Amino acid sequence: MELKCEDYYFYPNGEYKSFSKWDSQLYCFDNDCNQISSAVRIFGTQKQIDAAFQDICTLTKQNLDECYTYEIEKKGSFHYNKEHNKIIAKKLKQYKEAYKLNKRAIILNLK
Repeated sequence: MELKCEDYYFYPNGEYKSFSKWDSQLYCFDNDCNQISSAVRIFGTQKQIDAAFQDICTLTKQNLDECYTYEIEKKGSFHYNKEHNKIIAKKLKQYKEAYKLNKRAIILNLK
């Protein structure tokens, strides 16, 4: 039973959120809207991750954009960063401790 962690990024599907920003030159608020995209991180066994991913897609009716494995980068890889690997190791340790409590996949909202 190997534990893994994967990040899933979904297309916005046409959902928007309005926001206001103060414009100091015009002395008024500038209103605009942004698309809402969502991302989740799932920690568990591969079977649990696949089942959780299918449940998320079914419930939210969102389409997958990108998927990444959240893991410690090996030395010599393009993305290797010693400090960043320490942060990843710490988070993976926290996820593993939380996983031990209920033995079910952990789903975290990233955005």
